[in-house]
Amino acid sequence: MTPPPRTHLLLSDGESRDFMLQADYFDGQIDLKAFCAAHPHHPIIRTNPLVLEPQKGSFVFLSRFGGIVFWNCPDPLVRQIHEELRCLPMHHMLEEQARDFLTVKVGALEDSVGFSEVRLREFTLEKLGIVSLALAQSVALDHFEDAVSRVMARFQPVVATLARDGRLTLSHREVLRIVGFAMEVRAAVLNSLTLFDDPPETWESEALAHLDSALFDQFDLDERLSAIREKLAYLQDAGATLLGLLDTRKGRRLEWAVILLILAEIVLFIWKDLLAAVAKFL
Repeated sequence: MTPPPRTHLLLSDGESRDFMLQADYFDGQIDLKAFCAAHPHHPIIRTNPLVLEPQKGSFVFLSRFGGIVFWNCPDPLVRQIHEELRCLPMHHMLEEQARDFLTVKVGALEDSVGFSEVRLREFTLEKLGIVSLALAQSVALDHFEDAVSRVMARFQPVVATLARDGRLTLSHREVLRIVGFAMEVRAAVLNSLTLFDDPPETWESEALAHLDSALFDQFDLDERLSAIREKLAYLQDAGATLLGLLDTRKGRRLEWAVILLILAEIVLFIWKDLLAAVAKFL
């Protein structure tokens, strides 16, 4: 018989407490080892994912894909962590439009997930990680959805012109910029989405698996991930189409250039013959 998984209580059994959570997103993957090495003054209570307790009763969850979740952290502490992340070698930028909030109430009769509130029977390190991961993934998806929407907005006028006029009116450089931007966003999104794995705690505990599933459904993570992947597939196809049109347009220009060169040679040949004939006549 498999023994039950170990749990790490962060509050005394039966103790009630409310936590206010703030989730932020930093663009790009975070080197957690580099962060810990640069700031050894933060007490670490877990390394994978990284969970800190910089002040008694205040926790910070940091994910590799850029999602950060603060548990009952005062504003000065939040600003301090933000600045420390900005100072990492990768120069991460805080995406404030992706910020989200959540209330967690500890001491409920059973675990449950609501629209803007999560109730937990007891407060463990494992549950902190599962709630934090779902909220961090949600704010990361907010950022990715915004980035993909911006690319779609740049493609829309081009596609509309193709549908209306049947031709590509943009310059070669403008098309390459749009396609390059789309490829950059697609690579960044796909690189981060590969980190959206199920927390390992759910493999050993049915209760934790139910909590993770409820959070996943509440934040619509599955539907949002699917929508982003569909849009990325569309952008890939649209980019390939535009590049194909550029090649076609470039090929036609080369054909016309060759034709014009041939015509110029013919005209020059005729002009020389004409001059020679005029010279003989004179």
